[in-house]
Amino acid sequence: MNQVLIGREAEKAILRDALQSPEAEMVAVIGRRRVGKTFLIKKAYGSDIVFEITGLQNASVAEQLEHFNSTLSKYAQSDIPIEKASSWLGAFRVLTYILNKKLAETDGKKVIFLDEVPWMAKNDSGFITGLDFFWNSFAVNKNVVVVLCGSSASWMIENLVNNTGGLYNRITRRIYMKPFSPAETKKYFQHKQFNFTNYEIVELYMALGGIPHYLKEVH
Repeated sequence: MNQVLIGREAEKAILRDALQSPEAEMVAVIGRRRVGKTFLIKKAYGSDIVFEITGLQNASVAEQLEHFNSTLSKYAQSDIPIEKASSWLGAFRVLTYILNKKLAETDGKKVIFLDEVPWMAKNDSGFITGLDFFWNSFAVNKNVVVVLCGSSASWMIENLVNNTGGLYNRITRRIYMKPFSPAETKKYFQHKQFNFTNYEIVELYMALGGIPHYLKEVH
């Protein structure tokens, strides 16, 4: 069943404004796991996403790069093998090559979605250097939105929002995802056609904390 995005009006407005602006945008989406970051972005942007990848939890740099290379091959949609990068700088170079072709074949502003960035960038892997190259040599000159999503708020703020290197002041919009409010929780249960009383909703909210992933387990 196709799931509906409940609430998140302020967050949807930020994403919509980024897509409609005349300039390239780099959006940071920060929030704890299971709060609905990925669902929000996919629902808000849909088919406008031309590249998407999620970092691997507890994976080595080599494993992250192998995953990135595999995803690049899928999006290239070509019988000609693409170069397999052995560094993040090389990986982002290949991504620019693929996106140049994709953007030339499509109209309108498009989205590049990198999910769980802290997992990809751990252990001084060189990811930030590659992302710096990607933004400053490619994305900033294109009609794109680059969405950087992560569950580690401290890492996202220190390395992206407060970056003092090549990505200094590059984040154009920020979304700090919070759990559902009580009103959003009630709206969620109404959408699910659960006839809970306000008291029952408050009890569930206190137990589950307004986390959508946990609320959907209520039957």
